[in-house]
Amino acid sequence: MLELLFLLLPVSVAYGWVMGKHSAKKELKQQQATMNSALTSSVSLLLNNKEEQAFDQLIKYLDGTPSSIDNYLTMAQLFRKKGEIDKAISIHEGLLKTEHLDIPKPKQETIQLELAQDFLSAGMLERALFNLEPLFKNDRANDALTLALHIYEQTREWDEGVELFTTIPNGKISADNRQLVSHFYCEIADKSESLKTKKQLYKKALKVNSGCTRSLVSLAKLYMSSNHKHKSREYIISILDNEPSFAPALFNIAPECFVDEFEQTAWLYWLIKDKNITSVTAHNQMAEYIVKEKGLESGRKYIIEHLQHVPSVRGFAKLIELEREFMSNSHFDQLLSLINRYIELKPNYECKSCGFSSNHFTWRCSACNSWQTMKPLTGLDGI
Repeated sequence: MLELLFLLLPVSVAYGWVMGKHSAKKELKQQQATMNSALTSSVSLLLNNKEEQAFDQLIKYLDGTPSSIDNYLTMAQLFRKKGEIDKAISIHEGLLKTEHLDIPKPKQETIQLELAQDFLSAGMLERALFNLEPLFKNDRANDALTLALHIYEQTREWDEGVELFTTIPNGKISADNRQLVSHFYCEIADKSESLKTKKQLYKKALKVNSGCTRSLVSLAKLYMSSNHKHKSREYIISILDNEPSFAPALFNIAPECFVDEFEQTAWLYWLIKDKNITSVTAHNQMAEYIVKEKGLESGRKYIIEHLQHVPSVRGFAKLIELEREFMSNSHFDQLLSLINRYIELKPNYECKSCGFSSNHFTWRCSACNSWQTMKPLTGLDGI
């Protein structure tokens, strides 16, 4: 009899394990059914603009675990993406006010940031700034600063943006925010009537963001206007050291920085040989100097060689100019007119962020509002 009991013991254990597993599965299915019912009911209430009832319904079935809070945040983001901002606001405000959930501080800061984003999406800028204020002194300071700077950018309150920036510890500020603030400084400088103030603000922009090409160009122009050619030349060379592709945008001011034609030719040679610049304007100007020094045939050969490596419409137009002696006046005028008409219809600058193109240079893209992304066009229609 004892032996039989030992034989039945494993069978009893196996049976208990199977029944327990079956019971656990059944209980899990019941929990899932209850949860699905609660979610369905809550979403229905939200869609019918009964936000408070919906939140109370959800709170009964979701505990305070991080995954549950993430469910709330995901739902709120979906509502915001659909444009139903009021429902997203209701969820975020409900999470911040509830006493039923034990929400960790980092998650509370995330919710606060999302709530500010809701108000920003709804165009309620003051409410957005109000909700961002508590975050400027904690670990989410940079994220809060990003939203606040975009608000001040919309309202063109450059001074307020700069003032806020100076209150955030340097170690918490991202490179993107530094770049944005450098343009805030430049915007303030552009409106100032004091030459001294302008210089100070442009230099502050450089201190915040050493890669602010806008401030370097502005300083070069300022020193040129006060006849400090040497200083202006230093800034232009600094720009081209960091960003040679920007050279075509400087050809309207750079020649004035040089004492004579020899200095300007040396500068172009430096761009072409040392910086490997492919700008058509630079090579066309070099061709003009070569014609003056070595004759028409040498200039023609230079342009033809450049066109073989970098084909361009503007380069071809320069070649036509140099071929004038081989054409009748009427033929030359007609051909050059057609080429120039084509060039006039083509843009000179393109945004490297969104692809927007324009004949006029701006520091801020008119299409995507990105700063310092408009670059001289390259390729067949490049400048």
